[in-house]
Amino acid sequence: MSPKWWRGTREEPSAATAAPAPPAGPSGSGATAPEPADAPDTQQDGTHDTPAAEAVTAEVVTAEQDAGYAELPTEAPRTGPLSPLPAPLLTGVPTGLPGMRADGGLLRGRWIAAASLTGTSHLLHGTSGQDVYRYTATHDGSGLVLVVCDGLGSRPTTAQTGAGLLASYLCEAAAHITGQRMAEAPQDVLREVLVIGNAAVRRHRAAVLEPLTDSDLAATVAVCWLPLPAEGEGEARHALPGHAVRVGDCNVFTLARGSYEAPFPAASEGPANVVTAYLPCEDAARVAEYAPVSLAGVDAVVVTTDGLAIDLFDSPSVRTWLASRWSVPCGPARMLDSLRYRRQGSHDDRTALITWSAPLDHIPRLEP
Repeated sequence: MSPKWWRGTREEPSAATAAPAPPAGPSGSGATAPEPADAPDTQQDGTHDTPAAEAVTAEVVTAEQDAGYAELPTEAPRTGPLSPLPAPLLTGVPTGLPGMRADGGLLRGRWIAAASLTGTSHLLHGTSGQDVYRYTATHDGSGLVLVVCDGLGSRPTTAQTGAGLLASYLCEAAAHITGQRMAEAPQDVLREVLVIGNAAVRRHRAAVLEPLTDSDLAATVAVCWLPLPAEGEGEARHALPGHAVRVGDCNVFTLARGSYEAPFPAASEGPANVVTAYLPCEDAARVAEYAPVSLAGVDAVVVTTDGLAIDLFDSPSVRTWLASRWSVPCGPARMLDSLRYRRQGSHDDRTALITWSAPLDHIPRLEP
């Protein structure tokens, strides 16, 4: 784990020392009040919880089974003292998103998998999740494009619509990216994609969604372009970097042999999920943040919304669990199960969109 991630020495709550935290209501981009987190781990040994925490886990499982509905078991970790969850409340809002979405398959010879789970803060209040993911390949075959958007929770009936529109329009614009232009000026190209997508959402709002404002459709976003090898290039193109832009607190990670790196710089202080900018807005280029994505030795690239990013930054048990689950290309069910961990203070939507570096002939066959 790179030391640059850590904003200070903190510890993950244990069952013996921490009291249960009340679930947070949806606010901001889904951000919750800062919770105690853990210190950087020096090894990943596959262990997740202390015996005390395991005792809490057993009680929680029993309580959930008594809620009147059945669920498939999971090996996902449960960290800290966790209160039993009541039955989830579905939203009746027509613009609400499905509570679970997952994908897994090949696109231009690369395996892509994704999953999005509505956070407990929404399920306890009967509001919609607001994370959206999209993916595409460029028309010239030079790259993959991964997009995640997170609608601001302060607009519970409209922000998910904005997130969906933004993700779709950004993919449409990014499909026209050429490998030549990315080699010449990647930062300018990706900022232009944001500008085009932003303008399309604003035109859509004015034409179809009056009297909504830009803030009613507000969403944070991350866009990541990754090079694809052309025929005959083979492994040579794998040395080329990827490129990413974001507005707000979505994030990008690389995963290599169980260790993570974050191309975007970590927040210098305070919680990392504080929203300082969103789209649509009047000047998308001004609020965009760019980062190159080194792919040398990288096994997978992960694009996430802030709910999952915070858990990756702050929890060794979550990092170890996800590194294990994502060590091989995942099918949709495995991707969903990877996000079923519970952690005190983790109430936001969780979304991960991943592609693996191994080409098709190097991907192991997995039995269902």
